[in-house]
Amino acid sequence: MKFIFFIFFFCFTSVLAQESKDSITQQLFEKVVYTLANDSLKGRATGSTEEYKSLAFIDEQFQLLAHKHLSKHAFLINVADSTQLTAVNGYYFLNNRAKNTVILSAHYDHIGLGGPLSMSKKTDVVHNGADDNASGVALLLGLSDFLIHQKKANVNYLIVFYSGHEIGLFGSEAFAGFVEQKKRKFKSVSSVVNFDMVGRLSPDLKKLKCMCSPTTDSILKTVNPSPFGFTLNITDEAKLNQLDTKVFYNKHIPCVSFTTGMHNDYHATSDDPQYINYKGMVAIYNYLCQLILKLGASPN
Repeated sequence: MKFIFFIFFFCFTSVLAQESKDSITQQLFEKVVYTLANDSLKGRATGSTEEYKSLAFIDEQFQLLAHKHLSKHAFLINVADSTQLTAVNGYYFLNNRAKNTVILSAHYDHIGLGGPLSMSKKTDVVHNGADDNASGVALLLGLSDFLIHQKKANVNYLIVFYSGHEIGLFGSEAFAGFVEQKKRKFKSVSSVVNFDMVGRLSPDLKKLKCMCSPTTDSILKTVNPSPFGFTLNITDEAKLNQLDTKVFYNKHIPCVSFTTGMHNDYHATSDDPQYINYKGMVAIYNYLCQLILKLGASPN
């Protein structure tokens, strides 16, 4: 009888501990999304003062979680009217003294006040980009905290927050060149995991979409998403050419990008924080904590 009581007590306390952990994770996600998608940041347009403020906030949160600052990678973008923008990627290299490195990425810029990219046909209204891609930034911050506190890892992690995504994938392209220049420091990139619009997990469909290189397909099958409350929908590999995975995918580096999919608020003035499924993001986070460790253990 005492043994049965012990098992019950252990299971009960484990459930409470998980619920407490999930609650803390959800609070982080809500804080990040509501801050980045606040009107005061004016849609985080590439190279804007508000985008710089956004990266400063991301750095602040990273420091609170990991007790480390992000490094900055500045680059120039030539825009259509022959002027230049200065944009900045933020990154952190988690050096586990391994020979291979996994890149984890999310872009933090959005489309500012609209313009040609606006689905609302607006040029003077803030497009907050809560799902696109404050949700991806929040998820990456949570995963960074998880990975930095892992005691054993046989792979390095290069965590990067891209600018310049919305106007042409400039941030990831510039960063790939930077990684190549610093390959003695960053080691061999074995795979890339990207997060772009991960905040709208449908309570009805319960599907996490994934675009992946063929070589990562077998790894995805090692973690069953069903216990986390959703299924995995592997979609068109060619879409990796439309995301921040493009430059790495074309170098034949295994890539995978996660999303909860498109919706009517994409690039619209209505992509706001109150429409994010934060509990769904926590479920995705818990799944990815297991999957990324499997990816890191891959010999690729």
